[in-house]
Amino acid sequence: MSVSDTLQTFVRNHLAKLLGIAPDAVALDRKLSDYGLDSVDAVLMAGELEEHFDIEINPASFIRYPTFETMIQGLADTIEASGSGAAIEEQAGSTPSNVP
Repeated sequence: MSVSDTLQTFVRNHLAKLLGIAPDAVALDRKLSDYGLDSVDAVLMAGELEEHFDIEINPASFIRYPTFETMIQGLADTIEASGSGAAIEEQAGSTPSNVP
């Protein structure tokens, strides 16, 4: 699983749990505000991403990128450029995809 795929799975599962919907119902081509979420939700999600993937994320990323999909790709590019991508791909192989 690629870094981008791993991040997509995490974000999709996180949003599904937060919104009480199925992960497949989460459209990553939408914005945080489209789901009725706010900056507090962005900060909380950034914190969970940081903890889960051992990376630093500026919560402003959720505002800077027009969609979750573009944010995920930006994060994946940053992770891969830092050399942490292999560790995340390895971690994805050992973590069930339905656990955020």
